[in-house]
Amino acid sequence: MRRLTAGIAPSTLQEILNRCLSGTVSPAVALMQMLIDTEDASAVRAAVDEVTGRAATLSRASDSILRDRVDDLTQLVVENEPGCERIAEMLQGTMDSPEPARTVEEGIAFCERLFDWSVQQSEEASVALYSLGSPQLLERATMEIMAELEQWGRVSNDHSVLDIGCGIGRLVQKLAPYVREVSGIDVSKRMIDAAVRRCGSLPNVHLLKGTGHDLHEFAGATFDTAIAVDTFPYLRQSGAALVETYFMEAARVLKPGGELVIFNYSYLGDDEADAAEVAALARDHGFDVLVSAIRPLAMWDGLAFRLRRRPPAVSS
Repeated sequence: MRRLTAGIAPSTLQEILNRCLSGTVSPAVALMQMLIDTEDASAVRAAVDEVTGRAATLSRASDSILRDRVDDLTQLVVENEPGCERIAEMLQGTMDSPEPARTVEEGIAFCERLFDWSVQQSEEASVALYSLGSPQLLERATMEIMAELEQWGRVSNDHSVLDIGCGIGRLVQKLAPYVREVSGIDVSKRMIDAAVRRCGSLPNVHLLKGTGHDLHEFAGATFDTAIAVDTFPYLRQSGAALVETYFMEAARVLKPGGELVIFNYSYLGDDEADAAEVAALARDHGFDVLVSAIRPLAMWDGLAFRLRRRPPAVSS
């Protein structure tokens, strides 16, 4: 792979392309990472074009897998050029920040501003940059998450499901036909407005704009499953106290034996550290860890955790 990317500047682009060509990350995630790194769609396109040109010299017989990966990457960047340009513009807007908030209040207010703004730029990209703003790519990614939830037994017509940080309602919409009821909550009013347009008319869907502080809108022992897709990284940026609160609240609103499913706990890039933090939080708030720090999806590299709420102890 390195012979295809050698000389491409900056070196981080080489590293991202190498991960893509080795099959470590999908083409969509690779393009997202390159856009985050450069904030320049033309630079990303130039790097991909250079790899494409070099790959043309490879033999289909001996390097078919590598050629196929290059072809997939090339096709994706060509088909989604306007989306890549839009995402680069969003990243240049400097609304997002990797810095932790000084207070929980500041962190929640930041998230509300960020997502109110980003959903106006692109509904699809606001919930998944790796969708490149494409409804088709977001659909594929969402169905992968759905398939994992089904495999884990979290999709059933007698289940009530809560989507924490539901965004534009993409999972709520997909879950609704297959569960008893599904509720979505988000700190962003504009996200909830988009979710209402998408699936608010479905009879078993309930959508709420929350305060961001907790899940007080829901009664205890209400849900069989709570899902948080790319939500905890923002809770974590708002402070450890808010993360603790959401674990405590998830335990409260879940029925005994109910499950909390997390895709992405942080943006640290340290799987072991994430696994250790989640394990400690699970222990402190009455969860057993069933699945820890795996990457089960093909299109998105979200780190997955599956936690089950322990039944309350029976007093003797």
